[in-house]
Amino acid sequence: MNITVRQLRAFALGAELNSFSEAAGRMGMTQPGYSLLIRQLEEEIGMALFRRTTRRVELTEAGREILQSAHHTLQQLDETCRRAADFRDARQGTLNLAFVPSVGCSVLPPILSRFTAAHPGIKLVFQEAQATAFAERVRSGQAEIGLGLLLQADGVFSFEPLMRDCLVALLQTQHPLAARPTVTWKALARFNSILVTNQSSVRVHADRAAAAAGVEIEPTYVLDSLTTAVGMVRAGLGYAVLPSLALRSMALGGMVARMVEQPRAWRDIGLLTRSRFKLSPAAAAFAAIAREVATDYSEGGPPDR
Repeated sequence: MNITVRQLRAFALGAELNSFSEAAGRMGMTQPGYSLLIRQLEEEIGMALFRRTTRRVELTEAGREILQSAHHTLQQLDETCRRAADFRDARQGTLNLAFVPSVGCSVLPPILSRFTAAHPGIKLVFQEAQATAFAERVRSGQAEIGLGLLLQADGVFSFEPLMRDCLVALLQTQHPLAARPTVTWKALARFNSILVTNQSSVRVHADRAAAAAGVEIEPTYVLDSLTTAVGMVRAGLGYAVLPSLALRSMALGGMVARMVEQPRAWRDIGLLTRSRFKLSPAAAAFAAIAREVATDYSEGGPPDR
């Protein structure tokens, strides 16, 4: 059986108006064209749906039997079309988003603020992970899009850099190196260090830069949390190498951040997606807002408070 939506709409409208001419006018077509739709529907069903007189039409017993089902089918179709339009226009749906911790406490909140204001019907599901696991969340499809970084090029991914984030040394103001405008890896190697786990991109980039300087920084303390590292620096337990991006959102009273040089260490922060998959409307909307917010986080230098 090959019944079209247009035929069902014509049938329901004719039943409501009891007039082929009025139904044809409501559908924006001629009466012969409308009558053809009804005749084709009746041929598909194998029964007459209307009794026709010179003045009006009325439903047959068969027509009355299937009218409710026709209304239900049209309502379901309209709901499907509405949901499809909402998804297409990013008014409804679910977005699975991955991010690294240093992004989660810095640039992500202003992105989410704009995104939720513009797309309140989108449900957000967060996947927070250190850099080594971050990409896997996107690779596996647990997250459709990621905001973070890519440690190693991989053909599976498409990475769009949005901003550059420098690594800095956070020091208590009484630290012997705090008076310097910048510090070096060799100078830092003489003091107690507070480093994040080697699962973090911060640690990966710091270790690479120190190796390039010909030194190996042996951590005195190893942590997962950036905020814990800041608290330990404040307590005078050592210095910490941290991303300047994350420090912008933290209170650094009693501490200073200094650029680490010879060489400098940078991280490119951006959008990570699977290269073979087209983004959903919600993910595309998130990416557009992320690009806008990223302009507020120019490269610049480290915070100094």
